[in-house]
Amino acid sequence: MKNVRTVIHSPNGPNVPAPLAHAVRVDNLVYVSGLPPYYGDKPRQFVPDDFAAQFRQSMENLKNVLKDAGSSLADIVKMNVLVTRQEDFPVMNQLYRTYFEEGNYPARTTTICGLGIPGVLIELECVALAREELAASRETRAS
Repeated sequence: MKNVRTVIHSPNGPNVPAPLAHAVRVDNLVYVSGLPPYYGDKPRQFVPDDFAAQFRQSMENLKNVLKDAGSSLADIVKMNVLVTRQEDFPVMNQLYRTYFEEGNYPARTTTICGLGIPGVLIELECVALAREELAASRETRAS
């Protein structure tokens, strides 16, 4: 069986000035890169010092990239949440619950760590099932 690897460059994803794809889809699995809370056309545009706003923007970015890869938040199997400040953990949990059906949460690891861009307080990455055809611009390669 050939595995098909498709690089996802989502037109609806954040403008990330780094050498990475928003996601890579291999058959029916989608691997989403760490997505910061960027918005708009300018690179690295985000709301500083507002964890809740950054969390919501990162989730919106994740939702958009997943949609363009043929997936959704409900299809997430594993989520990694990177947070820079321990004190934001309770707020993160409270907001996180609102994006998933109660009792149907994905597996999750939350790490308190530094991130590469000063002022960015959160980054999200995940692995999800793909259930739809691709909608994003992409590069496909059989492996």
